[in-house]
Amino acid sequence: MNKKTHKKMLVAGVFVTLSFLPGCALLDWFRGSSEQAADSRSAGQAMTGEVLVTMKGMPVITTHSLEKEKEKFLKANPQMRQALAFMDPKAFDRDFLEGLIGQKIADEYVATQGIDQTEGYKIELQELCEAMKHMLNARYFNEIKKVTITDDEVKAFYDAHKNQLRGIMTSPGGVMAAGIEFADGAAARAFIARAKSAPGGFKKVAQDDGLNAKIKDFKLVNGQSIGIDELLRDKIAAIKTVPSIEMFDVNGKFWVVNATAKEEAKYVPYEQIKAKLQQELEVNKRVELLQKEIDALRKEYAIEVIEDYFKQSEQAEMPAAGGAFAQAADKKEVAEKRLA
Repeated sequence: MNKKTHKKMLVAGVFVTLSFLPGCALLDWFRGSSEQAADSRSAGQAMTGEVLVTMKGMPVITTHSLEKEKEKFLKANPQMRQALAFMDPKAFDRDFLEGLIGQKIADEYVATQGIDQTEGYKIELQELCEAMKHMLNARYFNEIKKVTITDDEVKAFYDAHKNQLRGIMTSPGGVMAAGIEFADGAAARAFIARAKSAPGGFKKVAQDDGLNAKIKDFKLVNGQSIGIDELLRDKIAAIKTVPSIEMFDVNGKFWVVNATAKEEAKYVPYEQIKAKLQQELEVNKRVELLQKEIDALRKEYAIEVIEDYFKQSEQAEMPAAGGAFAQAADKKEVAEKRLA
């Protein structure tokens, strides 16, 4: 990207940012914009610093106003503050100034053409003011409750919910197992008795009985395993001692299961996830406290909802008793009576 292209992008970016700053940054910008507009429209009154730009012979941008607007821009675009460390500060200021000039020209045009006196403009301005006020009120309301989550609370939450929270469990662990299905319990019990006493165990007895082809390798079985009967899966995953040979009656079928190893679940280390969990807990706690505050204020401010309005709307949308078919039948009956 050449220097000229970069300059054009920066100027365009500044102009757009000035016009459409999102969220709280827009609130900050909006609070100061009316004062600066009044300054520029009153021939530079109350403007301080060295004059950088004049319009129609009157100062509209000074070193102080440039610096103030730049700080607002960088606050709204923190990534630009980082990039500024690798740029020529004076070159950046000059390019940024072009964006401010574009905004001043737009302001002047709208004022001189009387656009700001049109009904549409006034309506949009009023709506914008109301929207900004709502956002500002919401921000201050959200700050009325100070929320603190202790390290002990975060650790307790981690220990209690690490199996349910997405992204914390890296491996579910489980029981390494294989099994043979038998049609009746007697045959399964006879097999397991020999498997527990024979030197070769499960595999040797299966080989002697010609059952190798019937061995089903379940591999690592845990609560998330698929391709296995859920009841059998849960019984295998619940095996506490390994190695061991167990028999399970599952839906009328008898399984002899050879559990050879057990792997514990693995999780993202607590220290790596602590900050994120603490932030989430703070948000949840703040929401809870604010909801309680809202509930209390509903009573204090005597909030009442006219529920009948919504009930009437629901009834209006519902078809008459019996529906369309019943209405059609009634009309047919009336018509038949008339014909008779």
